[in-house]
Amino acid sequence: MHKGIKSSARRRRLEGALIGTTALLTFLVSSRTELYERLHAELTRYEGFQADELVFVLLSVLAGLAVFSFLRWREARSELMSRVAAEHALQQLAARNRELAQTLIGLQEAERRRIAHELHDHFGQSCNAIRIDAVFLRTTLPSASSEQAAAARIAETADELYQTVRGLLYELRPAALDSLGLVGALQSLCESWEERSEVSCALLPSGELGELGEQISIALYRIVQESLSNVMKHAHAGHVRIMLHGKPESGRVDLTIEDDGIGHDVARVRAGLGWLGMKERASMLGGSLSIGQSRLGGVLVTCSIPCRPPAEQDEEDTQ
Repeated sequence: MHKGIKSSARRRRLEGALIGTTALLTFLVSSRTELYERLHAELTRYEGFQADELVFVLLSVLAGLAVFSFLRWREARSELMSRVAAEHALQQLAARNRELAQTLIGLQEAERRRIAHELHDHFGQSCNAIRIDAVFLRTTLPSASSEQAAAARIAETADELYQTVRGLLYELRPAALDSLGLVGALQSLCESWEERSEVSCALLPSGELGELGEQISIALYRIVQESLSNVMKHAHAGHVRIMLHGKPESGRVDLTIEDDGIGHDVARVRAGLGWLGMKERASMLGGSLSIGQSRLGGVLVTCSIPCRPPAEQDEEDTQ
């Protein structure tokens, strides 16, 4: 905004200098050629028509036009300043909304992590203890007795509950992100999703994907997770392809998810919370996310995110 104001002031000074130079040249030319005397002599011939008075009429018209132009210029300047101020306020509001969204998603991830720990430490351990006791009873009770069969059923149920808890833990907090990194976690996600959905899923990583940071890794993981969930619910697809490409030269990482399902009309289908959450995750990191038609026939999700979050970039810029 400051650059715009300085440029506008410089332009006004140049215009003022041009007007002053033109007036000075006009005065010099008029003085050298005695323009007014010649014009007055010519108009004197038409005194009967009061033509010599036209000079003052034209001067009055020019003065009126100058006043009119000044008033319009002042109004335009006031409107321009108002628009600049409104754009500045919108930029501040957008930055504030991005900070709030980032805080909200951070709290959401923290709450998921807390619930995952609670499930693992209490519910999961309790299921494991029940299963161990049931197995002990099954081995010590008389063979082929009803008590032994009940113990076997308890052990089986406890094992199913434990597997359910493991699935919930994976959904809440993908531990593979910490142990395997982003690519390993996505590969694990693809394999587990492929088993559940019976839909082929291929992950194609490329480029530099080494140090993206926790925020970007979680955002990309959640976007892939939500996209795969949508494919399972709506796409009726037989194949999903996920491409993750890190571009050090541009400082961005690109994610593409496409399927060969039935697709959907973006203009007619109302975006749900899942789509909005995906876009919000990309936006809060200074990236973008769009949904379109895949070359395979289904839905195409494209996401591009800077390799460094905006907050880290701002901190480096201020240093």
